[in-house]
Amino acid sequence: MTTRPPITILLLTVIGFSVLYAPQPLLPGLATHFGIGPGEASLAITLTMLPLAFAPLFYGFILEGLPARTMLVAATVLLALAQAGLALAGSWSQFLGWRLLEGLALPALYTALMTYVAGSVPREQVRHAMGWYIAATLVGGFGGRAISGVAASYWDWHIALGLWAPVLLLMALVVARLPGEQRSHFGRITPSVFRKVLRVPGLAAGYAAIFCVFFIFAALLNVLPFRMTALAPDISVTAIGFAYAGYLSGLVVSLNATRFAARLGSEPRVYLLGLVLYGAGLLVFALPSIGGIYLAMFVFCAGMFLLHTRLSGQLNHLGHDHRGVVNGIYIASYYFGGALGSWLPAELYRHAGWQPFLLVLVVVLALAAWSLFRLLRQISAE
Repeated sequence: MTTRPPITILLLTVIGFSVLYAPQPLLPGLATHFGIGPGEASLAITLTMLPLAFAPLFYGFILEGLPARTMLVAATVLLALAQAGLALAGSWSQFLGWRLLEGLALPALYTALMTYVAGSVPREQVRHAMGWYIAATLVGGFGGRAISGVAASYWDWHIALGLWAPVLLLMALVVARLPGEQRSHFGRITPSVFRKVLRVPGLAAGYAAIFCVFFIFAALLNVLPFRMTALAPDISVTAIGFAYAGYLSGLVVSLNATRFAARLGSEPRVYLLGLVLYGAGLLVFALPSIGGIYLAMFVFCAGMFLLHTRLSGQLNHLGHDHRGVVNGIYIASYYFGGALGSWLPAELYRHAGWQPFLLVLVVVLALAAWSLFRLLRQISAE
């Protein structure tokens, strides 16, 4: 068997994550257009991430055993309709309504994708396959932001968001031609299964760690466009979009995480390196410089995606007997951290400024380090 997931699945992953993050570099412009502040504008990300945090806990009752192809096609078509709605939104409440609808479709898409990836390779290759998946999410995260930034600079935010609708419809047609009737294995997360999964040594600590890691990431990337406009009021949306080019370092890291682990000699050293890079990135962000922001993003993203890649693979490895449920809880933990991180720290930034904002993220990073220590200690005790 190959250790790389199917190209169609990776491409859909790229597009799915492009849709999630496409509005982010547009937030200052959306705030001006609709007459709102940074905290309210951040809801465009928060309201999409919040269903991602909770839907995996309930979707299993509807989608357990549903053919993956059916789930992927339905979610992709729904996203296409929502993107068209965003482009035509006449008020901020309408805009948020369409983003909320996207948040309801994306959990089904992401969980099916993750489970498909994990099931497409032998168990010993799961962590490597998840590296490919994380790499695809990175391409989507950067591509969505960069493309929307460029499109908004040349045209406007309506076109920057609306252009994804026909792309999604085309992708739905491609996915509909996938062979087979593989089951999505979404995983019905009942209280008994939930408790059983969390009793697996290391899983609860791993979920706490990814919550903290993505809280930090979502907070910083959501506030970043406002920080850049504060430092350089005449900065273009394209320049803001390409600030996320640091994702490319994460792409390199996620595809080579297994090699890094082999070079470093142990899993604890991999996590330590990720934490050090993450912390170093936060320190560079403290500099009042646009150039510093571009540099910090490369270091910050390398740390983030090294941790994300190893954690997602580690938890799939530990909970292989309940992989659908493991992935569902992982997504819930990841995006609950992202939902809170994309909104609460933005309010802190509005009231207290950049340095206190970064200080809070350092505290959360310390909590992430403690959770990773617990994960490794519980694994080694087995």
